[in-house]
Amino acid sequence: MKLHEALGISSGEVVAFVGAGGKSGAILTVCEGLLQAGMKVLVAPTTKMLLGEADRIGPLVTSEDAGGLQKKAENALSEVPAVVAGSGMISKNRVGGVDPAWIDGLAGLADVVLIEADGSRRRPIKGTADHEPAIPTAATLVVAIANVQALGKPVGDEHVHRPEVFSELTGIGPGQSITPGAFATALARGSLARVPQEARTAALITGVDPGRTMSKASVITRELWNLGLKNVVLTSLPTGSPTQVWVP
Repeated sequence: MKLHEALGISSGEVVAFVGAGGKSGAILTVCEGLLQAGMKVLVAPTTKMLLGEADRIGPLVTSEDAGGLQKKAENALSEVPAVVAGSGMISKNRVGGVDPAWIDGLAGLADVVLIEADGSRRRPIKGTADHEPAIPTAATLVVAIANVQALGKPVGDEHVHRPEVFSELTGIGPGQSITPGAFATALARGSLARVPQEARTAALITGVDPGRTMSKASVITRELWNLGLKNVVLTSLPTGSPTQVWVP
């Protein structure tokens, strides 16, 4: 099964990826599957994005003006099937995100719009601050991500982005081990706390293999179900080729 199929992504979707532990890899994999299905894809981060990641998707267009960006993206998509849109270069290797309000104008340019809407400094899990994530109101699906490798790790800067926020949300203090319940809470009550009313939600647990981590992911999945998050997908991302996907 392709990742976009497991997540239920189809034509007309605006999909925001939030959380930690594999957002960029998920976007690249979903984009690849959509392109293979013959769709046009626009990737428009509302946070920073590495230029190297954008280069793997398609040409980059930038503008500090919403109308200008829309025109550039439209022209680029007339020639290639996948384009990345940003507000401008904020360093030699990072693209600035667009204002979430701009997504409304960009949404009709491609079959699917994919949005990296959160930052995590490459940690496997995060605590979500009040100003995060940057989800546009146009989003039809919000996918919350965390890596199963975080389970059992101590709460601290090494394994958790914004550990103090994570502790406040989950009740797991600094240095204490991340439990399945805390893992699930960080997604369901943190990453997905401020989702547009009409948007669907999903959880994507990364770093899963058919062995021991599958058992761990299954325990987390049950916790997510108990919190009311029924659409859960497991994947081997960010490692392994080909990417494996499971729906519990």
